[in-house]
Amino acid sequence: MKQRFQDFRQEFETVRRLAWEAASVPTDPDLIERDNSELLTHISPPVDRLMRWYFRLDVEGIEHVPRGKAMLVSNHEAGVSFLPVVGMGARWVMTRGTEERVVPLMHDAMFRVPYVGNLLAQFGAVRATPDNALAVLNRGHKLYVCPGGNLEAFRPFKERYRIKFGGHRGWARIALRSQTPVVPIVFIGGHETFFVLHDGRDLVRRLGLKRFMRVDTFPIFLGLPWGIGVGPMFHVPLPAKCKVRFLEPIEPPTLAPGNDDDDDKLAELYERVTSTMQHTLTEMSRRRRFLVMG
Repeated sequence: MKQRFQDFRQEFETVRRLAWEAASVPTDPDLIERDNSELLTHISPPVDRLMRWYFRLDVEGIEHVPRGKAMLVSNHEAGVSFLPVVGMGARWVMTRGTEERVVPLMHDAMFRVPYVGNLLAQFGAVRATPDNALAVLNRGHKLYVCPGGNLEAFRPFKERYRIKFGGHRGWARIALRSQTPVVPIVFIGGHETFFVLHDGRDLVRRLGLKRFMRVDTFPIFLGLPWGIGVGPMFHVPLPAKCKVRFLEPIEPPTLAPGNDDDDDKLAELYERVTSTMQHTLTEMSRRRRFLVMG
């Protein structure tokens, strides 16, 4: 036991050192081509072990992801502190290497957080804009998106087993126009790392916060270390049992020549992806017996 604890401390120190070094380097959040293979190769094994230990993280179905360009679409859990997705990224690198790049799209507010923004960019994330999304796919990379944004990330605890994209269809339009296969990814457990009491959507509407902060929610939640947290802020996650499942790719409908805006086919793709994810999340939720413990 003592040796295992010493090994854990050593791995934690390695992750901390490498992350701090990466966070200290100013990086352009719109830069798509970035040589971060050495960083990812060194940091992924200890991150994977930490995520396995803390969240007992299981990752299934990576073999479903096709070679070449693809859009990876997942639900968004655990508020701003979405650490299971870091574990998923580490498992991807250890399974598929660094040649197949996965480029996450991030809200530009995250890049304005000191050090955190640099760290995200060093790991390969880019600012969430349509131009950046298309540029990633045109280069043949994998694009990772969470269409639900903070609406889904801070959905009330009672809705933790609900896919909640809120009608956001920009991702589907890009997949349709670029004829990119969509790989749904379903997370479960992250929404038990804290407990959202109310999403504060009425407050956002009344105060006009969406215009200034680009947020859909201003939540009230129970979580560490605050006890009660107010607003879209970080929290220290509880060690909830987490699981990630990659599903089989969904090919977008074919557009007629010269028609880039077929609303019926856009709605069809949106519905196919969200309904498939909801069916899977519901099935996964039936296997959970206890809060946090899974």
